[in-house]
Amino acid sequence: MLLHGDFETSFTEADNSKILPTDTMKNTVYYVARESKAATIEEFAKELGDYLLSNNPQVSKVSIEVAEKSWERMSVDGSSEQTTFKLGGPEKQTVVAVREKSGPWSITSGIDGLTILKTTKSAFTGYIKDKLTTLKPATDRIFGTCATVTWDYASTAPDYARFARASSPDC
Repeated sequence: MLLHGDFETSFTEADNSKILPTDTMKNTVYYVARESKAATIEEFAKELGDYLLSNNPQVSKVSIEVAEKSWERMSVDGSSEQTTFKLGGPEKQTVVAVREKSGPWSITSGIDGLTILKTTKSAFTGYIKDKLTTLKPATDRIFGTCATVTWDYASTAPDYARFARASSPDC
């Protein structure tokens, strides 16, 4: 979280009376998470930011960044183990939520570090060829990449969970 607001006297007069300690920030995240009704990280970021704006009159703007890794239950002896998990992959779902105290939320969501491997049926043809080109056109090749993508929500109240389901590989 990044808080913007009336903090000048902290720097000019050594007056920390408007400073929210980082320990309190950490505990605020835990408190809001415990009380949260959010189904998505976008909704959680907004809940956290609204809490900070409502409870800190010196804060005029918040920027909340959340990253979530996917965890899957492990199978032990052929059945799903209730208390054992493995990392689903290296990618993270991300969100940056920004709001001025009297303004609407600006939400940018994304996926960071999505690793993709296509072992066949990937073509690369029709590209520029000049005296330095040595690559031969291919209609069936291996393709691998690591992608980071972001998107902004245009609506003021989108269904974040619907968008998350639409982009899920299980859909």
